[in-house]
Amino acid sequence: MFGVSSTRIMEMFDTFVRVKRHSLPRVLLIDEFHFSRNSKYKYPAILMNFENNLIIDIVESRTHDIMSDYLFKIDLEERKKVEYICTDMSFIFKPLLKTYFPNSTLLVDHFHVTRLINDQLNHTRKRIMRKYVKNKKSREYRLLKHRYKILLKSKNNIDNETFKYDKIMECHVTENMILETLLSFDDELRQAYNAKEEYLIFDQVSKGEVNNSNKRKELDAVIKKFKHTHVEESISVAVTLEHRKEEILNSFIWINDRRISNEPCEGKNNYVKQILSNANGMSNFQRARNRILYSQNKYETYTMNEHTDRIKRIGNPRGAYKK
Repeated sequence: MFGVSSTRIMEMFDTFVRVKRHSLPRVLLIDEFHFSRNSKYKYPAILMNFENNLIIDIVESRTHDIMSDYLFKIDLEERKKVEYICTDMSFIFKPLLKTYFPNSTLLVDHFHVTRLINDQLNHTRKRIMRKYVKNKKSREYRLLKHRYKILLKSKNNIDNETFKYDKIMECHVTENMILETLLSFDDELRQAYNAKEEYLIFDQVSKGEVNNSNKRKELDAVIKKFKHTHVEESISVAVTLEHRKEEILNSFIWINDRRISNEPCEGKNNYVKQILSNANGMSNFQRARNRILYSQNKYETYTMNEHTDRIKRIGNPRGAYKK
């Protein structure tokens, strides 16, 4: 339309837009997103400020060596200012954070804990479903295959009043009736589901409720509940909860009436996915980093001074053209 090729636009962007890392915040969020299956590192780490939703930086990979090298280059006095760090359930960051952030408290994002528990409940559901695989037309198999999302919902969000016609049940039922039917198929599924609900009750509390409760004692009871199910997937959850107990208990911290979590990162990750999708995928990490930071941070600017170093990668020489 303007007589400018997309290649020229990319060159102009690379020349004038180089976004610098922002200062580390008091509350630091660390998460990952999928970049490209064709790149050397498929999962970069995104660093965010919990209090103002600013993207601090994007690191090419969340692997131990790269993160360690990245953090080592940041001045110690700046790292000392970080008070809280929230990450997912990965064990990668724990040794790094103890080394590079001496004054910080490590938190596990409570949404990731819930996701882990739901994933394991789903594994239990699939294992039980395979018992009925020889008769795929059976009500048991079809309900376990097509109505499993009800198992993953919080009991508080299950509709117990609205009747709707269900093709598999062949009658008008409520969500709660479908849930009870699913749980009646196998005692392991019921126990795993009940343990999941116990954790949600423990986790879904207000700031005032936390101040008036003994969360450590409650978490110990939840872990015991998972262990006593005798369901292999739930026992695996119990082991993880035991290993990450301190970080889970630390997650009950509120800043400016908001519970610390990686939710802002999850929101930005959705925009990042859209940016990568609109570009039909990207393999140049430095260009992608600049583009994400420039578009997602409100007050990022460009410079009128040209950067002489190259971002565009030099590929293999083109072969002879064959007609």
